[in-house]
Amino acid sequence: MALRWNYVDVICSKCTTESKIRIDQFNRKNKIWTCRSCARTDLKPNIKHRCAKHDPQKLGAWKSYWRAKKRVDKNHKNCYGHVKFLFNSFEEFWEELGARPEGFSLDRINVSGNYEKGNVRWANVKEQNRNKRTNIFVTYGGQKMCLYDACNISGRDPGAIKRRIDTGCPQEFLFQEGRWDSKRRLFYPKKQ
Repeated sequence: MALRWNYVDVICSKCTTESKIRIDQFNRKNKIWTCRSCARTDLKPNIKHRCAKHDPQKLGAWKSYWRAKKRVDKNHKNCYGHVKFLFNSFEEFWEELGARPEGFSLDRINVSGNYEKGNVRWANVKEQNRNKRTNIFVTYGGQKMCLYDACNISGRDPGAIKRRIDTGCPQEFLFQEGRWDSKRRLFYPKKQ
């Protein structure tokens, strides 16, 4: 036969949150109760020498540092065989980049280069997507840019422009209105 416990209504001694606890636990705590969130704020970590892992300001940079180091050391997805991690310590990494801004992550400026001074930065998702080896770069309006950016400016469909590139269309006809004949290798401008 199971025992039934008597419960008592209690109020947190710090934040006045109401709850119910078993009467035997309430008596054991000298009839003073604190809720879990208040009890957690009272706990202080027992850290004598605060390293970057335990410093809230440096935590984001610390995680990015170790992720990049681990990716290179383990040759993640066989994509990092040529890449070296040339930072000797986290302090050197911290001097180069500083704190990680919210919504940013570690990025190499030259995607074929190493993780080293002058070749790393904090970048958002859009900047990182523009900085990939798989991106196609085209010249539009006299400027070299990512295919997707050129399509946004010109108002053309990125899939159609990619098909033109894949079938050998010359650069000067990529963004013009008309039809590219890949068999005859001719461009037919749109009639007005």
